[in-house]
Amino acid sequence: MHLEVSIPLNVSGVWYPVYDNDVSKSGSIGLSLTLEPKLVVTGRLSDREKIIIIRSDGEELELNDFKNLLTLKKLGTLSLNVYSEVPLGYGYGMSGAISLGYAMIAYELGLTDLRKALLTAHESEVLSKNGLGDVISEYYGGGIIFRKKPGAPTIGEVEVFTVTDDVQICSLPESRLSTSLLLKTNENALNYINQFLLNPTIHNFFEVAKKFTEELGFISPYKGSFKKKGLILKLGECGEGWIKHKIARSGVSVR
Repeated sequence: MHLEVSIPLNVSGVWYPVYDNDVSKSGSIGLSLTLEPKLVVTGRLSDREKIIIIRSDGEELELNDFKNLLTLKKLGTLSLNVYSEVPLGYGYGMSGAISLGYAMIAYELGLTDLRKALLTAHESEVLSKNGLGDVISEYYGGGIIFRKKPGAPTIGEVEVFTVTDDVQICSLPESRLSTSLLLKTNENALNYINQFLLNPTIHNFFEVAKKFTEELGFISPYKGSFKKKGLILKLGECGEGWIKHKIARSGVSVR
């Protein structure tokens, strides 16, 4: 059986970590933006867990140290091909998307139920310190995601703000960084979230994201932009070396 799962990218602009003894309830309250081009994951049953990332230029990379697999393999032994136009480890939510792809293929193959698949994908991210809000944001997708209650899909809650503006969004991957560096609490996060909710537009999202990330020491020199982890995301024309994006109008899809 050939299965293909498409998962949007997710770039967080504001986040407030929340930890619980129940990993499925850990996560973050925050704001993020789901983007295309989506990650495309194909998979099948295998005799060992294997994940190969295939870039748009044809370059292939096998992930031999993907910590999320320690949790994901409980769902079954799968081999995945991951087709991506962005690099791993820069802040696009790729590890969450790969985990979600693994979990959804396990579900579609009848190895688990949907709830367990989603909980496991989220738990793999939290336990590996790769992300707290990517899985739930990518699962629902649709635009600007307000994670109003932390946790995995089916436990956490989101509100989706559709972006009606016809805007060009660009990203510039600059350097790989560990997500664990970002998982510290900034009490101002909740204030910035409230500022956004008073005027929930794409431009205001970028404004509050810039203020929040600058407080964490991530500075972008470009107008209408902010730096998150190892990438810069901005509104406007894309120059040479920048990756073009569209708002992801939907979340996970399977065919």
